[in-house]
Amino acid sequence: MTMPAASPLAINEQVARELERLKKRLINADRAGADRSRRISFVYRAAESFSRRVFGSSLCRAESEGAGCKTGQCCKCSPDVFACEKEVLDLLPKRSDDSGFCPFFNLQKRNCGIYGVRPFACRIYYNFAPSSYYCQNPNDLTLLLFDGVRRHLEQILGPYCGGYRP
Repeated sequence: MTMPAASPLAINEQVARELERLKKRLINADRAGADRSRRISFVYRAAESFSRRVFGSSLCRAESEGAGCKTGQCCKCSPDVFACEKEVLDLLPKRSDDSGFCPFFNLQKRNCGIYGVRPFACRIYYNFAPSSYYCQNPNDLTLLLFDGVRRHLEQILGPYCGGYRP
């Protein structure tokens, strides 16, 4: 089923509403209880809910129709991580090369090799622009969201570590 085309302004308004909704959920993550693992689970569920709501408005949807994104350009980076995410990622096998791709990106399959345990930032970065330029450069709305909730995420996921480095 093909989704109707929406104007860029409508997409931006919808995405902005969903970003605000996600931000409110993350700020209120303490409602998940005092148990850290429950709060971490809450944060990732909120990110997944956000993803389901905005994916259809992203260029990623068009790129991935069929068998998944073929470019992997958003994975040409060192993903932003928090301390507890880095601890998990340090335990996983990774590539060591100069391809420029995330060390967990499967170059042969052109997909994420750690999709189920990917960092929070990877769960919310989408390209909402009409071109592939933002496949490698997260858009301003997403960066503003990340900056706006970073201090709240640090209370749950530990200190922000920047781009992942093994």
